[in-house]
Amino acid sequence: MKPIALVFASDGGHLFAIGASGQVWKSTTASWFDDFEVTASSLQEFLEQLGRQIANQT
Repeated sequence: MKPIALVFASDGGHLFAIGASGQVWKSTTASWFDDFEVTASSLQEFLEQLGRQIANQT
């Protein structure tokens, strides 16, 4: 049985989901049905990464 995760964001192509473990996953393609890979160990880490990316664009 595959783990259940909640998709909560998109970057216009890839999907981001959070699972019961708290890990944030990113889809490998722009599809709900393809693989997802861990992109952050927690939502806090994900938001910190996002904040750094935004800060680096200015």
